[in-house]
Amino acid sequence: MTQAGLVHLDEIFLSLQGEAGEVGRPHAFLRLAGCPLRCNYCDTPRSWQRHAGFERHLGGVTTRGVNPLDLDGLDRELAALCSHYEIAPERITLAVTGGEPLEQSEFLLAWLPRWPGRVLLETAGIYPERLETLLPWLDFVSLDWKLRSTLREGMDLAQPRACLERAVQAQHARTWIKLVLSRDCEADEVTQALSAIAEVAPGLTVYLQPVTRVPRGPEPPHADQLLAWALRHDRLGLELRVLPQVHAFLG
Repeated sequence: MTQAGLVHLDEIFLSLQGEAGEVGRPHAFLRLAGCPLRCNYCDTPRSWQRHAGFERHLGGVTTRGVNPLDLDGLDRELAALCSHYEIAPERITLAVTGGEPLEQSEFLLAWLPRWPGRVLLETAGIYPERLETLLPWLDFVSLDWKLRSTLREGMDLAQPRACLERAVQAQHARTWIKLVLSRDCEADEVTQALSAIAEVAPGLTVYLQPVTRVPRGPEPPHADQLLAWALRHDRLGLELRVLPQVHAFLG
């Protein structure tokens, strides 16, 4: 982990949320750099590593900033982003994503109390202890439940059940699961994941998200596959919703 006072970013921008429970709402995106997983559908592979610089996108203009940032430096970056779009920070949700943002949880623990608006954390379901420390400062948790068929590396790090248990016990942040599915996913691994989710959090909303095509990545499931998975697991009592990445359609 980076020391508490410094953070490595990958990019910062404002856009429409394209996934899961907050889809369609404007968010300020804070993409942190660094991830130990290698998903075969990842659309942001640059964020796997930390770099000397990061990108800031203001409208159609992209400029580069210098990593790492301290607490005040991040405040300035977000203030400039919100000013550009003429929106007050307390009026917009900050989506903290990656990479894997829990790689830099010490910084987030020090900085999040300074943000006046809502916070959504997107995590790959690793580092449950780190997630627990941040829960008091989160309004939304978007938790990826990784399937073995979608990971090239890092399955040994995946602890989505432990992460979900902590989020549910905290009863503070609204939590949902995102289950990314490809055409190659086996029915049994989908059943195992959904059954485990239902045991921990009955009635939870789970987004069945077909993969978006990336170079050399897997193919998305057919519509009849998605329908079959949704119907087969209706008995579990979860709120199952099929929802692709909307931002992929919007460009």
